Amino acid sequence: MLQPPSDKSPLRIHHHYIYICAWAFVGSIILYLPGKLTYVDALLLATGAATQSGLTPVALDRLHTVQQVTLWFITMVTNIIFVHSLLVLIRLYWFRKRFRNAIRDAKSVCRTHRRRQNEHLAEVQTVTPTSPGWGPSRYSSESTPTRRPSTDGEEGRASSPHISFDRGLRPLRPPHWRRSYSSSFSRTTTDYGTEGLGERDGTFMPLLPSLTWQQSIASYSDWDETQKEELGGIEYRALKTLMVILVCYFVALHALGAVLCAAWVSLDARHGRLLEDMGISRSWWAVFTAGSAFNDLGFTLTSDSMESFRTAPLPLLVMTFLIVAGNTGFPCFLRLIIWVLSKVTGYGTALDEELQFLLEHPRRCFTLLFPRGETWRLVGVLLALNAFDLLVFYTLQITPQKITPVESGMRIINGLFQIASTRTAGFSITSLRLLHPAVQVSFVIMMYISAFPIAISMRKTNIYEEKSLGIYEDDEDNIDWVTGRPVAPPNSWTAHIQHQLGFDLWYVMLGFFLIALAEGAHMQRRHGPDAAFSLFPVLFEIVSAYGTVGLSLGYPRSETSLCGQFSAAGKLVIIAMQLRGRHRGLPHAIDHAILLPCDAQPMGGDGEWWWKRWLKRRSSLGSVVGARREEGTAGEVERLL
Repeated sequence: MLQPPSDKSPLRIHHHYIYICAWAFVGSIILYLPGKLTYVDALLLATGAATQSGLTPVALDRLHTVQQVTLWFITMVTNIIFVHSLLVLIRLYWFRKRFRNAIRDAKSVCRTHRRRQNEHLAEVQTVTPTSPGWGPSRYSSESTPTRRPSTDGEEGRASSPHISFDRGLRPLRPPHWRRSYSSSFSRTTTDYGTEGLGERDGTFMPLLPSLTWQQSIASYSDWDETQKEELGGIEYRALKTLMVILVCYFVALHALGAVLCAAWVSLDARHGRLLEDMGISRSWWAVFTAGSAFNDLGFTLTSDSMESFRTAPLPLLVMTFLIVAGNTGFPCFLRLIIWVLSKVTGYGTALDEELQFLLEHPRRCFTLLFPRGETWRLVGVLLALNAFDLLVFYTLQITPQKITPVESGMRIINGLFQIASTRTAGFSITSLRLLHPAVQVSFVIMMYISAFPIAISMRKTNIYEEKSLGIYEDDEDNIDWVTGRPVAPPNSWTAHIQHQLGFDLWYVMLGFFLIALAEGAHMQRRHGPDAAFSLFPVLFEIVSAYGTVGLSLGYPRSETSLCGQFSAAGKLVIIAMQLRGRHRGLPHAIDHAILLPCDAQPMGGDGEWWWKRWLKRRSSLGSVVGARREEGTAGEVERLL
């Protein structure tokens, strides 16, 4: 019977669970120690920060500054961009570990070559040659084993382990010729050498970097970064460039949001006094709010979320941009940045090659970087969803009588902010309990499908990338692993949507049942504040927790989310829903962007590193020399080696 493809990646989904849960646990201890919180509330807050859920059992303005800083820091190190960027660092680390193996194997091959060469020369010295040029003048008893001379002035240092590049060779192709990296066996313009290994037998494989093989090979610590980049190839260099882009993106947008919010609140007297009356520092409000928006957390230091700022266009527009750039729109912005850099970078330079590789093999390098077509589809889906929700919100919104009406222009800005918050961030511009029921239902739908666009794009492009790399040559995705018979490939989008709907629905229903069981006494009361414990508000809270959004219909005469009124058992269910929902948008286990170089086969498709194949070929050439030494000449020896 056919078996499903094996997953050799050492990275599993439980590692992500461990990372998120560890930060939630550490954060809960730090939040609990200063006081003002029960441990269950501290755990709920910390879990909300670690999963970017944002449901608040207590008002944050009553917390100590240390507790507020803890929430701000936890959400930064568990942000989706931060976590996925860690995978890039892990792959770079494993690339470097493999470099050490390359040097070790190269040393072994060189020692074998020298031994065979010395044995052959020892036999040659005992024979009286008759051919011209073969005599004591060339090989005397005092001669040393023949070796290839160094081209960079390293002769005379054979006693010191060293490995060097031949700087005198020229690129195989003109530097102005832009090449495509669509083939996994490709070679860049920076590769040096004379021919690819295996070209004579009909197969092609890139050369090991043009190293001058001396009597000993250097240790890893003697290598500079240029040599490591040459051995790592274009994928290693592209990952390094991508890491720089990700770090700059993460830091720059945090800083930009904080600076803009700080500048605005320092110049706006009315809102500045509002914060001071609450005992909130203006600068700390700017830093915390910008971070909460970019990380899609939804926590605010003001107890009414952003309702107090519903007439301030600048912070709402800045936060709307940060909300989109930090989550749903991040893959689109990332590809746009790489594309722009490729247009302004010098043609044919090393950076240009790395950017082109990222654009042509996005899912080979990063889980949240998609091909051009899929990126445009993602843009279209996001615009369509937000446009629909904005239309519903704008046409059915009714301004409560106790709130001062705003102009039509501000209503549009309020709508843009609220719709952007609905799918990920969880900020609110008005009391959600006072909205039209149809708007509340549309919010539930948007929170439920919040992870669909990116998750589906991630899994859909992962299948494409695997097939483009030749990992699954038998089209195993279209095989029924129970019967072993081929099945017709379903429509990709339809299949992914159906799978995601079925995957999420039973978790939501299970959480709904458990909350109804834990809070049954409250839900049976039909009078007073407990009327807020009806089925729909509880379902709204459950979907918000599972969708890691943080919106809540709230509780009368309370500044917290509805879950703040739950019992300890109900809060633990909310915590479990947040943790499970945080992991529903992750890629499948078999994903090239999370495979390590040893498993991903970066330059070959036969399960073996290309430099290992090169070394084996070198070793086999040494065996040929030994077999032919009785009938060969010194010239033949030099040609083979």
